[in-house]
Amino acid sequence: MQKQYRISAGQLFSILFVNRSVIMLTHNTLLGGGENMVDNILSALLALVLNFVLILPLYFLHRRNPQENVLETGERLVGKPGAILLAVFYGLYFMAIDSYYLSFFQIFLNNIMEPLMPVWLVALAFVAVVCYAAYLGIEAIARTAGFALAIILIGMVWIGVALLPKIQWINYDPFLYNGPKQLFTGTALFLARSTGFSTMALLLPRVSGKKKLKFCIWNTGIYCLMIFLLLGMVGVGGSYLKNQLFPVYTAASLADAGVLERLDVVFITIWVAGLFIQMSTDAYLFMTCLRKVANKKASRIALPVASLLVAALAVAVTYSLPLQKVFYGVPLLFTITITAAVGIPLVLLIVDLIRKKKRVPEKAQKGEGSA
Repeated sequence: MQKQYRISAGQLFSILFVNRSVIMLTHNTLLGGGENMVDNILSALLALVLNFVLILPLYFLHRRNPQENVLETGERLVGKPGAILLAVFYGLYFMAIDSYYLSFFQIFLNNIMEPLMPVWLVALAFVAVVCYAAYLGIEAIARTAGFALAIILIGMVWIGVALLPKIQWINYDPFLYNGPKQLFTGTALFLARSTGFSTMALLLPRVSGKKKLKFCIWNTGIYCLMIFLLLGMVGVGGSYLKNQLFPVYTAASLADAGVLERLDVVFITIWVAGLFIQMSTDAYLFMTCLRKVANKKASRIALPVASLLVAALAVAVTYSLPLQKVFYGVPLLFTITITAAVGIPLVLLIVDLIRKKKRVPEKAQKGEGSA
């Protein structure tokens, strides 16, 4: 008999914490909606509060059907065709998100690091390792995420503490100095770039432990760390960060911590660790989605093909400015992420509630008839 629970709540939210770290490292003023990065501190606080609201559809759906993931609930409520549509949507979503973050890493390599090998070769190497990790299963990914979490937390705190002596208070602009637009754009960006709820929608039935407590710790912890880094890098870089594609890297390059003259190597280590866990988790979830359409063997065969498509799209985005404008735009990403994380669970919850209300009168009528 197959075990019902395979990872703990702590392991799940370790995966999600590591995944969200990629958001921190790729945040810049161009995506954040304006030049005053201090306003993105307010964006982080607003996103923190909104996440406690946006999780409610998935929370109540899981509470009603704790043994089912969103695909299984969809199959029960709307039939096999509906489950296939959901599986295709979530599968494509995870592929798109991986292309999104992998392309960011390639742009970083192209513009900052000037690698000795072409970025397409880096992408192929990355997706090959990711496929292997996905084949090992979510348990192996969860164990690896624990080590990655330790590396990321130490690295982030190390960078933040190293920035403290270089902070100049004159670099901090007043909140909402240019109006509230950046506050709302930054909030939408934080929400759009988070795959955590979608990951939970597929993995929660396989998780044991105090999920509500771990969710609160994860949601609060990740945004507190983001605010900590924003305060540090703005205090050090000030207006210089406005034109930087990777301001966290720039701030890390400006800092020193005794043993390391420059902390950019710590930044790269954090990014590689976070990206690996993000893509490995998504690759495993892609196979989970595909198993609603085909068998287990077919899903394992299809994964390398899908990974090559992810790498190809990432490379195409890296070298195409028109694709970057579409791909990195907040409206498109926000729409599909909110649909996957909130919209679909909400619709399924409403359908489940309606069906239960219909069943109750039927049972009552049968009881009156037998009486």
